Amino acid sequence: MIDALPWDPEMESPATIAILGAGPMGIEAALYARFLGYHVSIFETRRVAHRMLDWNNRKIDSPAGQITTSLGLGALEAQDEGYRPPDEDHFFTGKQYAEEYLLPLAKTDLLFDDIHFLSPVIDISRWRSSDQPKPDRLDEFQWQSRCNDEFRILVQGRHRGTWVSRADCIIDCRGTRSARVGLGPCGGLAIGELQSRDDFLEHLPMDRKFDPKTYDGKQIVLVGSTPEACRQVRECLEYDGHAKLIWIVPPSSAQYHNPPGSDELAVTRSELSDQTSMRFLMIESLGVESISKSEQGLWQIRLLKDDESTVELQADCVVSKTEQFEEPLGWTLLTGNQYAFGYVQSILQQEFQQADESEQEQAKRAIQVITAEPGYFRLRADKGLAEGFERLRTIFAILGGRSDLDLYAIMQKQRSHQSPE
Repeated sequence: MIDALPWDPEMESPATIAILGAGPMGIEAALYARFLGYHVSIFETRRVAHRMLDWNNRKIDSPAGQITTSLGLGALEAQDEGYRPPDEDHFFTGKQYAEEYLLPLAKTDLLFDDIHFLSPVIDISRWRSSDQPKPDRLDEFQWQSRCNDEFRILVQGRHRGTWVSRADCIIDCRGTRSARVGLGPCGGLAIGELQSRDDFLEHLPMDRKFDPKTYDGKQIVLVGSTPEACRQVRECLEYDGHAKLIWIVPPSSAQYHNPPGSDELAVTRSELSDQTSMRFLMIESLGVESISKSEQGLWQIRLLKDDESTVELQADCVVSKTEQFEEPLGWTLLTGNQYAFGYVQSILQQEFQQADESEQEQAKRAIQVITAEPGYFRLRADKGLAEGFERLRTIFAILGGRSDLDLYAIMQKQRSHQSPE
């Protein structure tokens, strides 16, 4: 299937792979690459596993057996002979998963010197190739020449300043989301929102950095119809420290025919619809029309109930839990070129349809990780880390030119032989 691409994606080691993000998938991608002999550079905007740390004492939905791997456990056992892996049926909290698995992995000899934390990547380009393909001549574009060109990575480090790194390949593990849409109708900006965002309340009960003084006894307005909004509303009601919680529920994003989390939203609405009280109110709305902060520190909020009517609210704190979107990174790359993306996807889809049933699962994963930019892979775990690990295996099978390459199976067999009877 990969043979149909207009460039050769195979990459022999030692070559350098840049990994964006030092969360569970970024750490795992770096491990996989190092076990295969590649050089790696890991760039993290904040600190290693910060999202898991922020998840704090919330339980992770999947057991340890699905969110740890034979590579990770093998690396920890090699680093510390006294290490004992967690029970496969154990459920970590976010904080435990970070502190007992991800952070120790980051400190192993395999990865420690290759992680650049507090070092956001602000731009990626090629060193020499800047041409964009013409829509009517995509088959004539110099894909292979672009593939042979190194990536130029511009990094804004807190300690080192701005500097440039090079890589032969990039695996983007930043996750599926990075910036929120607006509070207004259909995700548009509300009047005054840009000036107000820095003052929104960021941390709520159960968050690692939650400060009760910012919440207790306050009138809180939370805006959003996402699964995150549903979870946060439930946690706020369970904590019960507010004077009043007002949940503004805008319509789910119109860009999805079946919005992710729509069932969860319906269930949460149904469960909370009869809980209206002096301390909780749920308001269906098209969105926020305008928002501002008075000299006394009170938020003034105007909601659009429908096309012709509005509702005025006051609040001590505002929380945004709206839909999120991915911000572009690297304007000269082909990852954002709709014509190039459509062309590459059409090739992969055609090959997928012609693949044997036994090969279609791997072909499907290839479609999910390959982008229109040669050598740039996007690694996500939309349905859980176990799915992400399978996609990662697909990336390195592509780079190694071996569809049967599976380091997880190799390491699991090795660990089984080493374990005491």
